[in-house]
Amino acid sequence: MSTGIDAAHTGAATGPDRIASRAQVALALVYFLAVAVALGRAAQFSGRLYLPSQGDEYTGNADLWPGALAVVWLALMIVLSSVPLLSGLMALFALAQLATARVRADRRRRRTLLASTVLSALVVAASFTPQAQTVLAWLLD
Repeated sequence: MSTGIDAAHTGAATGPDRIASRAQVALALVYFLAVAVALGRAAQFSGRLYLPSQGDEYTGNADLWPGALAVVWLALMIVLSSVPLLSGLMALFALAQLATARVRADRRRRRTLLASTVLSALVVAASFTPQAQTVLAWLLD
């Protein structure tokens, strides 16, 4: 019976790996929420959920973000253009954290960090799809 405290199981609430996991999940949630808001706004004009594009019949001549909604447009533009880059950088950081002894020693930390890294990779991959590029171009229009 050991009286020493095992450093890997102290239950510390913070650490680079946990911060990376939380940041990756938060970035993914913000990205997918922004996509949902953009698609929801397009659906308000068409009456159905569809993939909007520049100059389409429903939103081609409409003022999509009038008045105070211009702030929403700006937020969507920032999120949809910067979050994939940040997610990619966080995934690289997380891969470096996965190589550390502290993370390798704790199965729960390793699984959490690996799952959030896969989620970040999905955000980056989703941002390169033609559909995501179409929505981003629609917002720029």
